[in-house]
Amino acid sequence: MEDRDNELRHLKNKVIVLPNGTSKTLTPKNWYTPAQALYKKDLYTTFFGEKVNDAIERKLFGPIDENGSSAVRAFLTDDQAQWHYKFQDFFTYLDAQKLRTPKGLDWIKSKYPELSQVQLMTEMQALRSIHCTLWSEGARELVSARNSNIKFIVSDHPVTVYNYACPPNSKMCEYPSDPDIALKGTQTIFPLDKNRCLILTNLEYAKDPENANPLEQRTNSTKVRQSMVNTIEFINCREFSEEEVEKINYIIKSRSKESIAAGKEEWLEPEHRIDTDWAELRYVLLPPSEKLHRFGGEMFAGFEDGTTHYQDAYGRTTPQHDFLNKDIDESSLSRNDFCGCGSGKKYKTCCLNIPSDKRSTWTVASIRERNLAFCNCIKGVLNLDKGKTWLDVRRELSNEQIVEIYDFYKLLWPRDTDIYSLLPKSDNKFRGLYTGPLDTRRLGIHALPMASHFEDFLVQNPIVNPNNVKPEFSPVKCPEKYKYQALKDISFMLELEPYIGHGLINLIPDPSNFDIHLLREMMSMARNRRGGTDIISDSDTKIHFNLATQDLLNSMHMLPHQLKIRTVTEQFRIPEKQAIELINALERSAEAAPLTMLQQPEGGQFILSSMGPNYEMALFIAQVTGAIIVTDSETRWTEFQSAQYRCQGIANYPWNSIYSVLNSIPMDYQMVESYSKSQGKFERYRTLLSATNKLLVANDKDDIKLSHLTTQANEIINEINTDAFISAQFNVLAPENGLKDINVQRLLLKSGCPSYDSQVSSVYFVNVEADQ
Repeated sequence: MEDRDNELRHLKNKVIVLPNGTSKTLTPKNWYTPAQALYKKDLYTTFFGEKVNDAIERKLFGPIDENGSSAVRAFLTDDQAQWHYKFQDFFTYLDAQKLRTPKGLDWIKSKYPELSQVQLMTEMQALRSIHCTLWSEGARELVSARNSNIKFIVSDHPVTVYNYACPPNSKMCEYPSDPDIALKGTQTIFPLDKNRCLILTNLEYAKDPENANPLEQRTNSTKVRQSMVNTIEFINCREFSEEEVEKINYIIKSRSKESIAAGKEEWLEPEHRIDTDWAELRYVLLPPSEKLHRFGGEMFAGFEDGTTHYQDAYGRTTPQHDFLNKDIDESSLSRNDFCGCGSGKKYKTCCLNIPSDKRSTWTVASIRERNLAFCNCIKGVLNLDKGKTWLDVRRELSNEQIVEIYDFYKLLWPRDTDIYSLLPKSDNKFRGLYTGPLDTRRLGIHALPMASHFEDFLVQNPIVNPNNVKPEFSPVKCPEKYKYQALKDISFMLELEPYIGHGLINLIPDPSNFDIHLLREMMSMARNRRGGTDIISDSDTKIHFNLATQDLLNSMHMLPHQLKIRTVTEQFRIPEKQAIELINALERSAEAAPLTMLQQPEGGQFILSSMGPNYEMALFIAQVTGAIIVTDSETRWTEFQSAQYRCQGIANYPWNSIYSVLNSIPMDYQMVESYSKSQGKFERYRTLLSATNKLLVANDKDDIKLSHLTTQANEIINEINTDAFISAQFNVLAPENGLKDINVQRLLLKSGCPSYDSQVSSVYFVNVEADQ
């Protein structure tokens, strides 16, 4: 308060629609007490029939406000002890203040399909602390207006976000959006009272403001994670002049929704006294460079139980490996050079004409390069590059070799990998994502032939990352238990190596390997979705039972003969005579079976199977990469039915005239043999699929285009049936406005992914019935 003891002067933009259809903006100024303004009735209230529920206001925000009020008062002092004790309460309050305003709630709604009031309140609660870690890891400064006759103002969106590369009329600032906190150049402004204001700055930008790209993600931009910071380190030395306070007020007013308030009326219009370009305002926000030594550096913490914690300046808990870094000068590349992204393609056909924000990173080894390096490691460790055969590997695979192979995998994929910089972006390429049994005994049936129909085809790598498992389940710590699984993993990589090298498939790691919060939330969502029961189709049950049976028989081949017979009779409940015949047949064909262990196992064996990514992660990855989902799993196909967008409970299919004709799809088994996509009718079919998908993405329902593509579809299907192509039954799920899930939208918002599609355009189902 300033001129009046209990009131502030408020300015509000009111848009009045006139009878002639035009509009007029009024800017009334009034004196109000805090209870009379900057509030909205029933903003958090939920209704159940006639019953009104204000529990969120009382039970959620009541404690946050009480603790936040105390925390703000602590930071109005210079008492570092109070800063320490109130640190967490303060940032919890700050994050709540960013999301619970009308603008904040509108931002949440813009990121989801239609939300009811109850759903909106649920999502607000789930998201209300997503910025705390990034804020606390940055440079923190308290500035003062004590010596200025002009004081700080407050707005109806009190946590103000500023990025000098994003003026108010830029796309990133379109209502209700703000530049992401994770962008290097994004700074946060929060007035604590009329004389003190908090400014939060990402450390990379604070240390090198002239060279840091303001629109690039900060290092380790994962939002929801644990971190350790020094709670008493705040720069607290700058006294602002009137001009500097005016600049802060101008930014606050520019990013408000419609209302601001101040102690004096003349403070409400800083734009009349500011003659500075938006980008130039950044200099008043930059913390003093000589004070930045307080932030960053490496941290080692020891605990009473003997464990230690390591953390670098950006919250990464594992040291970074220089051998993964690349330094490529794009200006020195010719059109025919290999592209710097590591795709193995020529620069002119890869990244030359792609904007930088749509490229995979050039600064570290790509997914493809890491996969090929892992294959080279495997061949080197097992001496496959020196004449050893797969038969030798099955006989001689040692614990030491297993440790060396998986140790290298750990180095390739550290826990703090920025996976979103490595994954392909949504860049208008016709891209597919496979979800189904991740086993080489199954991939060649549908997944690999289907890759021929896409420009880019993603398959998730099922190999366990030793960085993410307890020692007793780690192939590095317990290699003797991983003999059989190591054979499977090694076989998987070596069989897919040619497809990786030729760019036919993109073998991607699971993003949840690098975000423990994402993993936990995804698993929780999956459990809640299934309601505690494991629902799987009969066909999928049969597939996985057959694979598990083969794994069991392969892994126990070198056990004593009688023990194998007893195991088979007990596991499969078959007569002993039949078990003996089965074991004898397996022993005779053991050397010819590529996954049969030809050495005695050292105790029990871990045997893993994977059908991934699951429902949530398939939608998640597809939205991140702009991919269509491809599955040969009836279970997955059934699950995706629930993700269709429905208008008033009904899903519409404007493009069904095309997809209903495409009831079969040619399977490019020639590609499996030649490692190159077949042409002719295969080319026509994938061109048709791509063209139809472009209509989906653009929500184009033009009758002429639909009719033209439907005619093409009929011609192609008739040719395929006439020429007796090897084809599979084919179904497409392509509802209007795509497929989306509220829970997956929340995962995306809380992840470190800077951009993603709002929905998945379609799901392709390759029917496995004929293969049973």
